[in-house]
Amino acid sequence: MLVETEKLEDLGFVKYSGQGLVNGVIDAGSAGSALVGLDEAIRFFNSQQSPDFADLQYDIPVQTRAGSWEAVLVAGGAVAAAFALGYVKKAGEKLAENDFKDIGLKDALKKSMCALQTLTKLVKHTRRGRGWDQVRVEPSLGQHTVLVANDRGEELPVPLEYFRWYQQLPPRLLTKMTSVVRSDRVLIIGVFKETGTDEVTIAEGDKKLFDQLQQDDFEEDILFPELTHGVEARLVGRLIRGNEASNSVGLEYMGHVINCIPAQGSVRQYKAALFLRCKVEGRITRHAKNRFVADRRPTLIVDRVVPLEDDGQLGLFAG
Repeated sequence: MLVETEKLEDLGFVKYSGQGLVNGVIDAGSAGSALVGLDEAIRFFNSQQSPDFADLQYDIPVQTRAGSWEAVLVAGGAVAAAFALGYVKKAGEKLAENDFKDIGLKDALKKSMCALQTLTKLVKHTRRGRGWDQVRVEPSLGQHTVLVANDRGEELPVPLEYFRWYQQLPPRLLTKMTSVVRSDRVLIIGVFKETGTDEVTIAEGDKKLFDQLQQDDFEEDILFPELTHGVEARLVGRLIRGNEASNSVGLEYMGHVINCIPAQGSVRQYKAALFLRCKVEGRITRHAKNRFVADRRPTLIVDRVVPLEDDGQLGLFAG
């Protein structure tokens, strides 16, 4: 139990505001959905920081506050103790404050809250809830950030680490929080920073963006029908992303992105070619997802990548 003198640090919040709320009162169903959604999102991003978070039981500490209805993610000494109380190592030893590969509990929560808010910005920026490998992604001047462009050519800086996490998002991760939005009720997701509060607002018109669909739902027609199953291809384009988890890279080709999988070895062999214009040689498959149904988008089984330029970028791979 927290004592009244316990000093808490506010890390971030989800808040619902609008004419539909009177004195911070909200219906129990909406409040429950919002809190469960916040809990699920923070747990996902915690597990991306350290696999230990996925295997053990713990609670996410929040305080609900009136005004507009608001749930604030908090940290503090007693909160940290309660947060870790359910964690037990295999040896039966209680977890310490910095027991996740040098990740402190407060730092993990704060980072997860920042990742959640940045994801919200990314969805609104690109007007899509997933499939960001289908848009232009370029390295920034710093190696720890990528620039994601939208259809208007506007660029949003996204921490490279977060961008990798977003490739593993479970479907509809934010839907429980966004489903509470109404015509007279907006959702505000914020983080507390030294320079002040950083907020992003989700209105009713944004809701559909967060109900993530299968990637095929973005594609109505067969893409590049001339690239038939089994044909040998030599495609010239730009490698715009790499994913070690799926062992694949994305080739920007004629305004679209083709998924490329090495015929042998790891995609790390293409690290030096990432973000460069390349000639990519290999075999087309139209049955990467289903052996009986042809895929709408071709996949290239890569035998060879030949960079056609050199700019010295390191790309999206770790290490």
